[in-house]
Amino acid sequence: MQTIDVTLAERGQIVIPKEARDALGLKPGARLQMRIENGRLLIEKKVQLDLSRWLGCAIDDGLSTEQALAELRGRPVPWQADTTKPT
Repeated sequence: MQTIDVTLAERGQIVIPKEARDALGLKPGARLQMRIENGRLLIEKKVQLDLSRWLGCAIDDGLSTEQALAELRGRPVPWQADTTKPT
């Protein structure tokens, strides 16, 4: 993603551009972590992984590597077939 200029609002607010929100899978209410490092403000998506389904089991649930990683990252899996609709 290219660099995008943003403006700091009067009350210290900034808007995260839609392209960046989409790339990170950010939705309203998403938790972010901020820190200052070497004179730079860094904002990262705060991710809480529920690894209970992955720990202690080696069951093949039919997910591809890409689908499993997308699930762990909290992003939607758009290529997953909708099993509720008849084909």
